Amino acid sequence: MRKFLMATMMLGGIIAVKAQQVKLPVGKKFQVITEVKGNSVTSVMGQDMEMSNTTTIYLDHELKSVGTNKFSMGMIIKRITADVAMMGQEQSIDSDDEAVRSNPALAEAFKSLGKEIQITVDGGKITMQGEMLEALKTIPGAASEGNDIGRVFLLVKDEDIKEGYTWISNNSSETGTSETNNIIEKVTDKEIQVLANSAIKVSSTMTQNGMEIKQKTEGTVKSTRIYDRATGLMISEISIGDIKGNMEVMGQQMPLTSKTETKTSVKFL
Repeated sequence: MRKFLMATMMLGGIIAVKAQQVKLPVGKKFQVITEVKGNSVTSVMGQDMEMSNTTTIYLDHELKSVGTNKFSMGMIIKRITADVAMMGQEQSIDSDDEAVRSNPALAEAFKSLGKEIQITVDGGKITMQGEMLEALKTIPGAASEGNDIGRVFLLVKDEDIKEGYTWISNNSSETGTSETNNIIEKVTDKEIQVLANSAIKVSSTMTQNGMEIKQKTEGTVKSTRIYDRATGLMISEISIGDIKGNMEVMGQQMPLTSKTETKTSVKFL
């Protein structure tokens, strides 16, 4: 049961970026906190298993370099917490708990906790150097922070910051692809509100308790993002995800549906 609790709570994410000029100085630090509340149903041997979970990811960032159409930054995964309930069983995980980190079933996933990952964006292309947590790759919404640098910064030219401005992002990562329709809905002296509707496809493989678990899913994510107009840094975001697909464990195909609500906040360190 624990294998299914850990496996079905996790989905991958997509890179989305529109590169322009970052408006923060080199050395600036900020933290992104993402809370994901999800409900999923997996069919196993004709039986539906419903699971609810709340996952929170804490990521610290530091800008390393800034240039025209390019920048680099370091990202450290500070903490991951999760509360999962399924078929009468409950499980809580907190990476700050030494007992959790030393658990053989989770030690591999959390082995790079606290280690810096180098992220470079050059002309809209994102590269990452450093060992990414396996848990971060697959937890719902985690790649919204780990990979989706485009949503943290509003990288749009100053002359395009106006209500009704639209653009389309077609993006890919090692786990999938997405097409996002973006529109600036509201502009004030201090904030910019953007609506982003994404169609995503995800294909990922992970190992849990010695078992290889494959997932192929697709669906939609609808987001409302608020940005600071002066810096272009995101202040907050609310996203609704609706995902369907299949999970394969030991050669057995299991249909999977998932609905998530994601809330993100950003603060300077």
